[in-house]
Amino acid sequence: MAQPSFQGRFIWTELLCNDSAAAANFYTRVLPWKAQPFSPDSPYTMFVAKSGKPVAGAMGLTDDMRAKGASAHWRGYIGAADVDAMVARAVQFGATIRQPAENMPGVGRAAVLADPQGAVFGLYCPLSTSSSSNAQDSGFSWYELAARDRETALAFYQQLFGWELRPPMDMGGGFHYQTFGLQGQDIGGCYTIPADRPMPPAWCPYAACGSADDVAGKVVAAGGGIAHGPVNVPGGGRIVQFFDPQRVMFAVHSMAVAVTKPAATVPARTHAKPKKRPAKKVVKAPVKKVAKKKAAKKQPATQRAVKRPIKKAVRKPARKPALKAVRKVTRKPARKPARKPARKK
Repeated sequence: MAQPSFQGRFIWTELLCNDSAAAANFYTRVLPWKAQPFSPDSPYTMFVAKSGKPVAGAMGLTDDMRAKGASAHWRGYIGAADVDAMVARAVQFGATIRQPAENMPGVGRAAVLADPQGAVFGLYCPLSTSSSSNAQDSGFSWYELAARDRETALAFYQQLFGWELRPPMDMGGGFHYQTFGLQGQDIGGCYTIPADRPMPPAWCPYAACGSADDVAGKVVAAGGGIAHGPVNVPGGGRIVQFFDPQRVMFAVHSMAVAVTKPAATVPARTHAKPKKRPAKKVVKAPVKKVAKKKAAKKQPATQRAVKRPIKKAVRKPARKPALKAVRKVTRKPARKPARKPARKK
């Protein structure tokens, strides 16, 4: 039997907190979400996107949860076609049961577990198989696991859900970050908690947003605190990790998509204008003026060159031969006969 599309994917995200009303006020100021009760008399709060689709939930911790050691946190629910069978497998691989599998009227069947290193996650089989596993539709784009040991933590989830592990990335200083996915699509990442950082293993969801920088400003204004960022991340976009006023860790991720549109249109306008201006002022006008000046100078030069040889050719034959002929006839014959007879006497 083929597995449903939600099998092994995060399909719901939920906040466990000390004051659900205060949490709803904070997150609706930080993100474009609206808060509304699940039903008129329900203590469960639904966060709804602008499209009207529910993206997350919130509920207050009960005394029984606190007695079992639960503290405020965000947790993700991973899709499971058979919740009971998946719980049994998880326990076999070293997980512990926090909340046994139970039916939720009008919602589906769910259970809450802790992996072998203590990170809490849920299993969920919705009544409606139309539950989307698309990150953009769900309101979340990434799920990150902070573990005591990255390799053993991912080995547990790989056995349980068949996650595909990508090669770890060396981030420098001995810190490695490893992503994982399913059917070629990345789901999240995992890293080993540094020895000098006092924090328990936990999952941290990343909500999709328009601008991580804008969210960071709203977090501070609403009473939260920035833990890391905003910074660029490999693969594109920016993230910011922060604590809400109840000291619950959360994060957002924005993709830099809108920035590429002006970059494509602005160069087209700047290149279109210079093509017309040089053709009128620089190229065409000077060519016409220079051509006229050169033509005006060359015409007198050619006319003079033609007229001068014609005058010389006419005058020289008329004047010089006539003078030489007169001189030879009148002068030379008159001198020689007068001198020779005088010497003989």
